[in-house]
Order: sequence, then structure tokens, then C-alpha cells
Amino acid sequence: MSGHANGHAHAHGHGHTDPATARVVLALGPESEQMPDLGIPAARPGRDLADLVEAQARRPGGPDAAGEGAGVVVVPMTFGRAPAMVADCSRTLRDVRGSTDRVRLAPGSVALAAPLGDATMLITRLRAVIRRHGAVCSALVVSRAIDPFADAELYRLARLARQYGQPGLVEVAFHGGDEPDPDLPEGLERVRALGGRRPVVVSATLAPAPVTGLDLPGEGEYLFGPAVLRSVIDTRVREAVHRLDHGDDGIDAALDAEDGHGYAHSHVAADGTVYTHSH
Repeated sequence: MSGHANGHAHAHGHGHTDPATARVVLALGPESEQMPDLGIPAARPGRDLADLVEAQARRPGGPDAAGEGAGVVVVPMTFGRAPAMVADCSRTLRDVRGSTDRVRLAPGSVALAAPLGDATMLITRLRAVIRRHGAVCSALVVSRAIDPFADAELYRLARLARQYGQPGLVEVAFHGGDEPDPDLPEGLERVRALGGRRPVVVSATLAPAPVTGLDLPGEGEYLFGPAVLRSVIDTRVREAVHRLDHGDDGIDAALDAEDGHGYAHSHVAADGTVYTHSH
């Protein structure tokens, strides 16, 4: 990541920028489908995000030509299971930042925040939601299907959510997306076959836990309510504005977000050097 570090620096001439002056934009991905409405502008990476960022940057009262003001801060709405979305945000914002086809924005007027959360946050929240339902003996952690690697990662996270706590049985199922395997009925059947009786259903994304028709605990509940989401987003924005004050807009570093996600394979450089990495 150091190779991309701070190629486009932005330093304010004054002390610290007020994070409250930032225009916040949420970058959407598979983990943010059906999330609560926070009243914050949001778009998927690509043209929609680029247009939205430019529109927000040009609203009256934004950063001036000298870069004064926090500008636009984009927060990727992922817990790390969709790193391709973060890399797509980087590519989108690199295009916005350096575009010659569009009217150029003021230097330092756009920053990419760290993702909403990570595996540790997700595990902690899964544990808390399961614990809130008290003496249930099993839990079914549900996500939309994303890709084979993101889906496999959910099994690891569910196992860690079970560690040192209750219940003793935590299973995984997928609801929506391409080729959910196991799907929701199969996940429920597995819990039943393992003696789990009535599991608590817990969403591992920002969507509400699915309704099964069995009136199970947890159905329809969000993993993060609107107030908690806003608080976490505010934290990510503050961090991003602080980094921007020190010359780091976070855009180039995020280009490497996909490294380690996917099958490992090799590239041969022009000089014959072999580089092995993952996507």
C-alpha cells in the first residue's frame, strides 16, 4: 500500500478542519442493501458515485479554490467482506480527482474514509445481538450471497462470534444474491437437524434479518440501528478529515483493498520477476 501512499497531498494552511463541515456520501455495496434510511446521499461506485460526489462538492459553502473546508467524505458501507467495492471507490474517486473531462474540483476537496467497519466490529455486534436474545440455544447468521470468498469468510466470523459465548450452535445461511448456498430454508433445516430448535436469526449485513414465516426471534431486526450507524459514520468522517488535514485523502491507499481477496495467482513482470498475490 505504501506505493500508493500520499501521491495527492492536501494540507490546510490553518489548524484543524471542522469535520461538521464535511459533506458525507455513502458508497453502497452488497452489505448495504436494504439498510436503514439515514437521510445521507448514497450511490454505488462508478458513474453514480462520481456524479454525486461532484454535485456535493459544488454545493454552495463547499471548499474554496484553496481547499478550505472539509469537502466531500465518502464512507464505504462494508464490514470488509466486499473489498472490491472499496477498490472501486478508489478508482472512482481517482477519476474524479484527476479528471480533465469534468470541471476540476478544488485540491483536497474529496476524501475516502475507512470502511464503516471490519471483521472485529462485525463479530462483536453479532455476539451482542445474540446475547440480547438471552437463553436461545442456537443462532442462524444470515447474509446475502456476495462471492465465494466473502461467503466463506462469513463462516469464520460466525465461528468467532460463537467463541466464549452463548449459544453453543451458530450456523450460516444466505438469503438473496447469486447462488445462495446454503439458502435460508437449508440453514434452518441444518440448525433443526443439529438440535437447535428455534434459532435467533441474525443479519450479518445492514439489511434486516429475514422473515422466515416461523416467527423466530430476531426476524426483521437490524444489526445496527440508525443511531448507531450515524455514530460510526461520524467517527469515520472525523478520522478522514483528520488525515486530510495531514495531506492524505485516503484514495490511493484504498486501491489495494482487494489484495488477499480471491484466488492466489502469479504475474510475470517484463524483467521475468514473478509476483504472486490474490484478488
